[in-house]
Amino acid sequence: MPVTVADKDAVGRSGASGPVILETKLARPSVRAEHVARRELLERLREGAGRKLTLLTAPPGFGKTTLLAEWAAAEDERAVAWLSLDEDDNDHARFFSYVIEALRTVEPAIGGRALAAHAAPGAELIDVVLPLLLNDLAALETGVVLVLDDYHVLTNAEIHEAVAYLVERLPESLRLVLATREDPPLPLGRLRVRGELCELRAGALRFSDEEARSFLNDLLDLGLSAEDVERLQARTEGWPAALYLAALSLRGRDDPSMVIDAFAGDDRHLVDYLTAEVLARQPAELRSFLLRTSILMRLCGPLCDAVADGDNSEKILEELERSNLLVMPLDTKREWYRYHPLFAELLQHELARTDADILPILHRRASAWYRQAGLIVEAARHATAAGDVDAAVELVGCCWPLFLEQGQLATVARWLEALPDTVIAENWLLCLAGVTVAAHTDRLDEAERWLEAAERAPPLVRNGQQPYGPVAATRAFLRLSRGDIAGTIAAARHALTVAPSTELAWALAPQLVLGAALWWSGEATEAKAVLERAARTAQAAGLVPATIETLGFRAAIALDQGDAAQSDALAREAIELTRGAGLEEHPFTAMARIASGKAHARRGELTEAQDEIERGTELAERERSWLVTAYGLLALAEIRHRDHEPAAARRLLGRVRSMLKALPDPGTGLARVAQTEQTLRLRATRDGGSASTPFWELSERELAVLRLLAGRLSQREIAAELYVSFNTVKSHTRSIFRKLGAASRAEAVDRARELGLL
Repeated sequence: MPVTVADKDAVGRSGASGPVILETKLARPSVRAEHVARRELLERLREGAGRKLTLLTAPPGFGKTTLLAEWAAAEDERAVAWLSLDEDDNDHARFFSYVIEALRTVEPAIGGRALAAHAAPGAELIDVVLPLLLNDLAALETGVVLVLDDYHVLTNAEIHEAVAYLVERLPESLRLVLATREDPPLPLGRLRVRGELCELRAGALRFSDEEARSFLNDLLDLGLSAEDVERLQARTEGWPAALYLAALSLRGRDDPSMVIDAFAGDDRHLVDYLTAEVLARQPAELRSFLLRTSILMRLCGPLCDAVADGDNSEKILEELERSNLLVMPLDTKREWYRYHPLFAELLQHELARTDADILPILHRRASAWYRQAGLIVEAARHATAAGDVDAAVELVGCCWPLFLEQGQLATVARWLEALPDTVIAENWLLCLAGVTVAAHTDRLDEAERWLEAAERAPPLVRNGQQPYGPVAATRAFLRLSRGDIAGTIAAARHALTVAPSTELAWALAPQLVLGAALWWSGEATEAKAVLERAARTAQAAGLVPATIETLGFRAAIALDQGDAAQSDALAREAIELTRGAGLEEHPFTAMARIASGKAHARRGELTEAQDEIERGTELAERERSWLVTAYGLLALAEIRHRDHEPAAARRLLGRVRSMLKALPDPGTGLARVAQTEQTLRLRATRDGGSASTPFWELSERELAVLRLLAGRLSQREIAAELYVSFNTVKSHTRSIFRKLGAASRAEAVDRARELGLL
């Protein structure tokens, strides 16, 4: 994909390595001094700690978070990592980045390779990222518990599928705890049967009669009669939030029995009624503060000052906590808080009813504060809520490349969906964001439509850039992605004529594309010169992955030109740079690995050669780079033949031929296949032998789908059988067809049987 550079100011505020991590999400909530100790429930949690999954499921207001915070504070056998979730975490890249950061609060060295892989283009969660994380977890010497609070906010099927995969394969070192309002779409039945699930539901979380009495009289010192406690307990049915609201409503009343009479009837909306009662009793200044800051998911003094237009918010928050007014501290420093969800909903409803005109102003203030703090996701959410299209456009335009580099495609897609189509159509930079998201998810037709929109948009300077270089560079990349070598060369040459020399990123992209296309078309001499220029550009821009990619292609060219020593030297340099930069999972290292593998093969080191070539080809497939994939498969066919596996070599050559024939202009690809066949003296025929196929040709999950495709289940039924989404099965099926060179389900099954996969 073309290399892009995010807005320098945004990068500076967000940190060089990526978007800011909001540490408050990783802090375990504090436990109030006046909480009711739930000894029986705590014991159940301790007993459940030996099971893979502990699930707390109950509506809001049942004390799930408080109970887990109390349990975590007393846990001494395992370290407890905590992650408070919100709706912005529905981007799977953001979600798992936060999961790893949470685990790092108790095990700082964990998850480095998984994070690097997740940020790299094309790295699948289940096939790549989670196995790396699980390997790290399995190596831990001490136990860890990961708490995911408010899991119900997650609606992304990919995340649920990945969590299910994680739960099924958890090592003994990790246990997972979920707090949620509803059962998550995980294989709970299977876990129950195996005795691997501990469950606490609303019935268990309700206050008992004794707990209600202790809470109201011992902790809150209301001095209620036994009859009044009994009436409240019966009316609220032990619902902790309702009892707490009732206590706030009764505080300071001369005759609590009379007040209880007012809400001890058959009111179906007791909590709304009690919350309104509590709110109505607050001073006007405090009431205004509560209403205006209710738009925030999390509260801190400076943020509330900005939103409420005040200067003493920190003191107000401290006083709210001391007075128990439904404000919960989110960290031990008492810097961040949040309202109780039920209280926040009532405040938001009241604000919309009484002062709706101020809502856009409040959201604009929140957006500006978050932007200044480098919290771009939160800033964009509030800009959208404010209806501030200009601010949202400016944020998305300058920051989407940064989020792309972190693999957060879903976040960028969500930003684009929130903007009016007419606004996007006028902004070529936003259209390129659409190209990027579509291309990275293998939707090339959609990417073409986005690119056409970018070409139609007014050629205005956006984010300090003119459109000509970026749009032309993206056009060249799409031509290469579609397998049109002649079109790639023409588009890349055009891009280089219109890309300003000062814009290193947009000059580099067409250089890389042109160099690769020229080499694959047989123009090795010019390709070498272009790639050497690209290497200088990449180094000047500080883009290490691109530098590694140029070294890999130059190594391949040197080998084609008969300079094995130079090829070996370039490949070694690329591998050393890869290791030094921690980029082992980046697809840009694919060609370097294949070139390194060919060097091993020349020295007769066939095992090392096979490992490197398979790894490089796997990385190329992640990025859907047909050219590098074909080169890797041809190299692997040679290894298979030298290792006395001619049938496997023929299958690999047949796969490359099928892949190249489907492209509009594969350059010298088919000639390379014929040359390899001639060199190995192999016919391009299918072989029905039973030799095993390399592990990366079909992933573990693809093999599972393939076995079910051989039966009569529909794709939706296959999804249900594997506990994955329908879209995931469709994606795996497309990949299976592509890898087996099949155009239909029946053809894929027949081909799999020929290869001994079924």
